Amino acid sequence: MVINYINFPIYKILIGLSVTIGALYIYLSLKNENISNKRIIIFFILFFIFAIFTGKLYTYIINGGKISFLKVSLTAYGGLIGVIIAAFIYEKIFYSNGKIIKHTIISLPLIYSFTKIACFFTGCCYGIPYSGPLSITYPHVMNKSLFPIQLLEVFVFFGIFIFCNYYYKKKNITYVTLILISIFKFLLDFFRYNHLYEFISKNQVFSIFLCVITIVFYFISKYKKKHH
Repeated sequence: MVINYINFPIYKILIGLSVTIGALYIYLSLKNENISNKRIIIFFILFFIFAIFTGKLYTYIINGGKISFLKVSLTAYGGLIGVIIAAFIYEKIFYSNGKIIKHTIISLPLIYSFTKIACFFTGCCYGIPYSGPLSITYPHVMNKSLFPIQLLEVFVFFGIFIFCNYYYKKKNITYVTLILISIFKFLLDFFRYNHLYEFISKNQVFSIFLCVITIVFYFISKYKKKHH
């Protein structure tokens, strides 16, 4: 399969669509939890402010500050950090018994899966050299057959969303979602082109950190509940 350069802002459109779909999921989930429109709007203001800021900040840091902060693009993990911060801040101001945090985190693999469609058509975040079934070539990037890692991430993370949304009433689903995100992000990153020249990527380092910190928070919350 060959995908040539598309002279159309398809990346921005699909990214915008992915965020819109994620926001719609959060909105409908929170309405189902009887949270008022006013409070949902307040949360979305925090959501977009922190997602954009940390999304850019993460990119700026991993690039060693070589690119202007205003010009750097957003990254998935950077946005994830901001969204989680926004949810925790909201929870501290308007206590919702963890509902905001839960539905926000469950939305993350949904949003991410749609952003990878944008990456697939644009030719960024491409995979390792590969000439088997479904291999893809981006002539405007490099004249090589590559592994369609973006498509694999679409299906894997959409599957994580379906699974976690199905079990959203389960007690520890928030922790399960974050652990699944970190594990599969870590594993799938091995199929990206950058692994030809680096043993472990910055995203994989963060995946390990995210998994560990999630487990730590799980045991802390378990301890607090046991002693109250």
